[in-house]
Amino acid sequence: MRPILRLRGQAMVEHLLLLAIVLGVFALPAFDGKPLVLFFAEAVATGFARFLASISLPV
Repeated sequence: MRPILRLRGQAMVEHLLLLAIVLGVFALPAFDGKPLVLFFAEAVATGFARFLASISLPV
């Protein structure tokens, strides 16, 4: 039973490493020298603005 308890922390290390790699990819410059995170943030902001405009219309 001891070896199983030791292996539980290994998955956490692997997940953190994968998360760091994914975050590193999103921080890399993509188009026009801007990072991908800014493109996603702009897309979310545009979608939220459209959502707010649609719910503010009279029925």
